[in-house]
Amino acid sequence: MWATQGYLKAKRCSQCGMISVNPHFSPEGLNEFYSSYFTGRQEDRVKKRLRDKAYVIDRDWVSLFVKGGKVLDVGCSGGFFLNKFSPDSWDRFGVENVSDAAKYAMKNFNIPVRVGNIAEMEFNQKFDLVMLRGVIEHFHDPIGGLKKCVQILKPSGYLFITATPAGDSFAFDVYREKWSLFTPLEHIHFFSVELLSRVLKDFGMRLLSHHYQYAETPYAAPERDYKKIQNDIVLAARGDRKKLTGSGPFPGSMITALWKKE
Repeated sequence: MWATQGYLKAKRCSQCGMISVNPHFSPEGLNEFYSSYFTGRQEDRVKKRLRDKAYVIDRDWVSLFVKGGKVLDVGCSGGFFLNKFSPDSWDRFGVENVSDAAKYAMKNFNIPVRVGNIAEMEFNQKFDLVMLRGVIEHFHDPIGGLKKCVQILKPSGYLFITATPAGDSFAFDVYREKWSLFTPLEHIHFFSVELLSRVLKDFGMRLLSHHYQYAETPYAAPERDYKKIQNDIVLAARGDRKKLTGSGPFPGSMITALWKKE
């Protein structure tokens, strides 16, 4: 047992370290859950501005390795992240479960978006770059989704996974059910870079580089964040976990990584 929230239980595999929530929504339940997700996220203007800054940071990091071509953003929402990639260098495409978000991307950014589950789709083209930003942790079947992403990559193409909670993060170990990224209705699976690399190696992918963004993000405040976790570690060690008020941003909590097809 790793963390609990009501009847939702997250367990860590003793062999591979994977942390998953069970029970969790069926594919039909996930579709229902996310039917109003896009609209709700647009209402908080402060968080929208912070996310916009984070999109640029992610784009700049992956652009150190790949400069242009055909890019597919899986779980692209309204196309906000994908729109940070210049159409002068990129042919931009998206996949999204929520039809309202897909329509928004087409209307506002002229980005074609297919609606549905990536694992169930057929493609008549290959991509230089496939991206999953804040997505893989939501998948009912993440392995099937990853396999399809690799299949639609060109030879020597890149798979970019970012803004996904790290299951092996220090903060998750300290806070458990009070970790801010432990939202078990939506975050079902918690990977590590090592575990993702083991899965992707079987599909012919090699880890190229990885990073844990923190200091460069608009969420970081090191003096505040370090002091908070120092105090909370003491509370947890004393058995006063009920006094923990939740976690803040902390290094190692979010994965940013790039794999290359061999």
